[in-house]
Amino acid sequence: MFKKLFSWWHEDVLLKEALEDSAVALEKAGRMFSFSMNLLLEGVGEEQIVYDMDREINELQIGIRTKVLQHLTINPEQDVTASLVLITIIVDIERLGDFAKNIVELHQMSTGKPVGGRYAQEVRNIRQKLETSIPLTKAAFVDADPEQAKTLMADYVWIGHKCDNVLELLVGDDTLAVREAVVYGLLFRYLKRIAAHLRNISSSVVNPFHRVGYRPG
Repeated sequence: MFKKLFSWWHEDVLLKEALEDSAVALEKAGRMFSFSMNLLLEGVGEEQIVYDMDREINELQIGIRTKVLQHLTINPEQDVTASLVLITIIVDIERLGDFAKNIVELHQMSTGKPVGGRYAQEVRNIRQKLETSIPLTKAAFVDADPEQAKTLMADYVWIGHKCDNVLELLVGDDTLAVREAVVYGLLFRYLKRIAAHLRNISSSVVNPFHRVGYRPG
C-alpha cells in the first residue's frame, strides 16, 4: 500500500514537501528524546533546547497540514489516502515531542538530580533500543520499506511489554521513596507511549490506512 503512496508523493510537489517535513520532524523528535533522557539520567543539558525543538515540530505540523490542504484543494479527487496518512503520522510525531517534554518535567520533579537506583539500567536499555530504532523508523517511512517496518513494529511491541513488566515490579516495590516511585512509574508509561507512537508510524508503511496503528492484518 505504502509503495503506491510513496510514488504519488514524489510526483506531487506539495505532498513531496510534506513527506520531507515529516522526516525532519521525526528526526527532531528523536533528538528531543535524547536530550530529555540526558537530562533525566545524567543531569546534563539545557531544558530549553527541548522546548525550542518542540515549537519547531509544531510549526512543521502546521506546515504539513497546510500543504496537504492545498494539495487536496488543487486535486480534490487524487491521493486522498496519502494525505490522510501524512496527517495521521505527523500527529504521532508531535506526540513524541510532547512525551520528551514530559520527561523533562520528570527531571524537574527529581529536583534536577540524575535518576538512579535499581531501575536505572532498565531505563538505559530501553533508551538505547529507542535511540537505535528512531532513525531506522525514519528510513523505513521515507523509503517505504515494509520489511524493516515490520521488524520495527515487533521491537516496539517488545518495548511496550517490557515497560509493563517493570511497572508491575514497581507496584510491589516497598523499598522506593514516594518521589522515586512516581518518577519511575511515569517514566515507564512515557517510554511505552513513545514506543506506541513509533509503532504507529512504522505501521503506516505496512498497513492500509484503516489499520494504521494496528498489527498487520
